[in-house]
Amino acid sequence: MDNLELNLPNFEGPLDLLLHLIKSQKIDIYDIPIAQITQQYLSYLNQMKRMNLNLAGEYFVLASTLLRIKSSVLLPKNDFVEGEYDEDVDPRQELVDQLLQYELFQKVAVFLKERDLETPKVQSKEPTNPPDKLLKPLPVGVVTSTDLSNTFAQIMQRYQLRRPQIGTLTISEASVEFQVDYLKQMFEQKSSLSFFNLIENQLDINYVVGLFLAVLELVSKKFLIVIQHNQFADLILQKNEDA
Repeated sequence: MDNLELNLPNFEGPLDLLLHLIKSQKIDIYDIPIAQITQQYLSYLNQMKRMNLNLAGEYFVLASTLLRIKSSVLLPKNDFVEGEYDEDVDPRQELVDQLLQYELFQKVAVFLKERDLETPKVQSKEPTNPPDKLLKPLPVGVVTSTDLSNTFAQIMQRYQLRRPQIGTLTISEASVEFQVDYLKQMFEQKSSLSFFNLIENQLDINYVVGLFLAVLELVSKKFLIVIQHNQFADLILQKNEDA
């Protein structure tokens, strides 16, 4: 793998090139053979120089970083200086973190590009009105909001006088005498009645009022007794046997 031939398109940056070298050889990104990758990276830079391509300075910055990591891994530790090297820290870890972060950004960019292609393109424009249909404001002082409201009120009044709206109101009445007879007929069948049940059979509110007045009439004549156990509860109508 030392004589790696590269025939690749332009890369977006040094990390893009380095990530391609790792993926193309199926190298574990967490265990990078730093000497091999450094040699291949430098070979690619030399090839770019021979092709007279302009290389950005960031490519050489990463090259120096690879050489520094390579020297830290291969060169022996300095036993005379305490604390200079930390055996628990892998010199490649910083590079691995940069590659993982760059790979994540690449995936996000691909996702956003695909979503943009799937999303229909929507464009908006300002409404276009022909010159003869343009709304022009009235001169200041010609008409006011008060004038408009007064004119509208006059128009509505003239229209009502011209075509008056005629309605018919029908009032249904239920006399107290009629409801008294109705209650007496009900007491012939039962000795105790529920007022709430009685009003369910009434036609409208006028009949309900007449029924209530009939109850009061019969109470005043001591024909029946009204019992209510709680406030707003049902009225229990009982026939007064002593009447």
